[in-house]
Amino acid sequence: MESVSNNIQEIETVENHYDLLKSKPVSIDVKNVTISFDTPKGIYCAVKNVSLQIKKGEIVSIIGHSGCGKSTLMNTISGMVKPTDGEVLANGKVVKGPGPDRGIVFQNYSLLPWLSVYVNIYEAVDSVLKDKTKAEKVEITENALKMVNLWVHKDKLPGQLSGGMKQRTAIARAFAINPSILLLDEPFGALDALTKGTMHIELLKLWNLDNRNKTIVMVTHDIDEAIFLSDRVVVMNNGPEATIKEIVDIPLHRVRNKKEIVKDPLYAQTHDKLMNLLFDKFDINDMDH
Repeated sequence: MESVSNNIQEIETVENHYDLLKSKPVSIDVKNVTISFDTPKGIYCAVKNVSLQIKKGEIVSIIGHSGCGKSTLMNTISGMVKPTDGEVLANGKVVKGPGPDRGIVFQNYSLLPWLSVYVNIYEAVDSVLKDKTKAEKVEITENALKMVNLWVHKDKLPGQLSGGMKQRTAIARAFAINPSILLLDEPFGALDALTKGTMHIELLKLWNLDNRNKTIVMVTHDIDEAIFLSDRVVVMNNGPEATIKEIVDIPLHRVRNKKEIVKDPLYAQTHDKLMNLLFDKFDINDMDH
């Protein structure tokens, strides 16, 4: 992983990065999607008339208050929830259910507790990459573990791992099956600040290792996390019938250094803008009372 970090030290301008993204094909196309559910009290519309295009290799975060449909929208992209109206296209194909082109990492890790770290990853590789030989699957699993610095812990059970190590295992498993789209549903929400910061860097290293060809969509409540990782941040209105309130470009160059970007005036401006979008219904003067 150190070699990857050394190879990306040259700073990209914001303009060059966004020009490159504009030239890439659309990876995810959410077309006028409405998502409703039957409830004992009647029809509940979680998301209404949402449209969003995400380019290949782009990192996009979705933020908003609890209940605004962030995870519902992501589950529609994954194929686990079908839209009531509209459609979602992934890599040009209509999403009709889950598929190996879309890897998912959840906040609760979703590791099988009776299997070792190694076997948790190998089983995923074995079930998805059916055209690979056993030797190739073993190599893919080993490489995935080494990329996230878990090789020495490969024989441990999930219960023997820290929260950060469990999350690294989950991310390694998702990358091992090499999906073109990676969906992250609050993957770092349960981690302490120091571990979370480390995981952000590990995620970007893996993204760079894939030559930034993997599209990443992340649901988060953490504004700083969204700014540090993302090219754009999608701010959702409150539900029910949640819609996209605004999409904010992140005007910060790649590669990003956590210590440096917080000193950048553009960082502060972007942070304030996102805060205002999230909390514009509240009077800050009332917070002291």
